[in-house]
Amino acid sequence: MRFEVAAPGKLILLGEYAVLSGAPAVVMAVNRHARVELRRSRENRWRFSSPGLVTEPVDLEIRALGELRWHGTDDVVCAFGLVDRLLRELATKKVIDLEGLPPGEAVLDTRQFHRTRGGRLCKLGLGSSAALTVALASALADWAGAAGPKTPDAEWLQVLVDAHRAVQGGAGSGIDVAASAIGGVVNYRLHDDGSIDDAVPMTLPEDLGLCCIWTGKSASTGDFLAQLEASRRNRPRAVERALGFLCEVSERGVDALANHECAGFLGAVDEFWDALDALGKSIEMPILSEDHRRLRRLVGEFGMHYKPSGAGGGDFGIAFSSLKAPADEMIRRVAAEGFEVVKLETELEGVRRVGF
Repeated sequence: MRFEVAAPGKLILLGEYAVLSGAPAVVMAVNRHARVELRRSRENRWRFSSPGLVTEPVDLEIRALGELRWHGTDDVVCAFGLVDRLLRELATKKVIDLEGLPPGEAVLDTRQFHRTRGGRLCKLGLGSSAALTVALASALADWAGAAGPKTPDAEWLQVLVDAHRAVQGGAGSGIDVAASAIGGVVNYRLHDDGSIDDAVPMTLPEDLGLCCIWTGKSASTGDFLAQLEASRRNRPRAVERALGFLCEVSERGVDALANHECAGFLGAVDEFWDALDALGKSIEMPILSEDHRRLRRLVGEFGMHYKPSGAGGGDFGIAFSSLKAPADEMIRRVAAEGFEVVKLETELEGVRRVGF
């Protein structure tokens, strides 16, 4: 038995942070994929490898009562911490039976989510951990004979979101998981208890153009979310006021997108920038880093509307306009400032089995 599963990455178009407070958000799956290849092992243990990211494979022995015993150097074993936590979570959810799982060789490939810059490997910030979680969980469920449906239903999507939260220590909205599982553009919303309310495919206005710009710097979503939660405890009034502003703008912007009102959405992007600025000040974190501020000024000269995609601080930003393609001069200016326009396209299909 041998097969491969692929899941796309994401860009959040609108609704960062607000989605954690029950507001709608919109995410777009992009054509960067995490790939998981599984094949039958010749040994009585699992072997995991991650080409280009981890120097050597590591073996996993599943003992009685589902005990996981890793074999390898500490730094290599640590690199597969996501796998360890995901296996435990899927077993807890009874998606897989660890003791009854046939040993396999697994190749986990997330190289499309990284870029070498200045001799250093950088994460692009396109949701690699969510894409890998979706791909690996789907592959393991298939391997165990309990595959989730090709088009994830609400129950399976919630399992995936819960699994990714477990991998991340309980944090996150799951919007990146929804993009990886469903594909296309998704209108996403949570209930008050953090469970999924809606994850509905939608289309963008035909006259909406977007340009994806990588700052060249990686940012930790976990650090920003941890600071947000700490600030909500220490300065609740200021933080809740800023989050309330974000939620109002997100509601208007998502509604404009759903009704294909390009001008209304572009106005919401500008308002969302102001709301993110207020939130960053209230939690004392640089959501709108100097790089993002420079990019907003630059693309504004060409009539475009800009915001970071995701938690901010680095990674990607998106320049929106009513033009389908950015001006060549703008792309040259972006490059001259040390940033990079990356051609990312909507990936219409979510997690899928490919090849073989």
